[in-house]
Amino acid sequence: MRSFYDPEAYDVQVQGVPGDVEFFVDLAKEAGRKDLPVLELACGTGRVTIPIARHGVRVVGLDASEAMLARAREKSAGMGTVRWVQGNMASFRIEERFGLIYIPFRSFQHLLTVGDQLSCLTCVREHLVPGGRFAVDIFNPSITMIAEWLGPRRGSVAKRRDDFYNPRTERMVKGWETHTYRLADQIVESAFIDEEVGEDGTALSRAYRDLVLRIIYRFEMEHLLARAGFEIEALYGDCERSELTDASPELVFVARGPD
Repeated sequence: MRSFYDPEAYDVQVQGVPGDVEFFVDLAKEAGRKDLPVLELACGTGRVTIPIARHGVRVVGLDASEAMLARAREKSAGMGTVRWVQGNMASFRIEERFGLIYIPFRSFQHLLTVGDQLSCLTCVREHLVPGGRFAVDIFNPSITMIAEWLGPRRGSVAKRRDDFYNPRTERMVKGWETHTYRLADQIVESAFIDEEVGEDGTALSRAYRDLVLRIIYRFEMEHLLARAGFEIEALYGDCERSELTDASPELVFVARGPD
């Protein structure tokens, strides 16, 4: 089984959450107006990083996967405002300070222990200019969804989303998923199946991918940020800056480091 986040799958499947590119671009442009560079952690193949660079903001993209970064370098060839660095977001060291550091699309939840979470946030704080900002998007845990996968859906496989088109293979893809919740550890283990189908609907190939994320609740994240020395500036229920409600799909934090 392969990680969901490999370059081949990422560019085709990962669209982020509504409005996230625009949200992080806007924050990056604010730093850029002060002539400050920005840093994206877990940048993948540059889905958010490259649009920021296109706006003339100096941006560094860091990711643990050299394969993902190789694809990012291909996509950004000839762009002088972006630089790619391989590293672990829980323990990175870059000889530069940033006006904004951000982690989009729930990637912070790849850190499965409190130790790694705090190590990441400490690294972020140390790499910000005085008063610099940190922005992060995590999903807002759905008690209803958790209950379904602990109850009637337990052990089953469900249709994942609408079918989508893979331009590389020129075929339609049907997606399936299953989730296992380990509540004592606040971990969700997900498995995804992508079936490429022919014109008659027959499955021609299957790709199996896995994903393990930490479940993080609102006030838990607030305490983590406080422990790492951040002051929360804003909390939204999505990347379109909506007010947080019971039904909000995301927890989007904007925090400021010490002056």
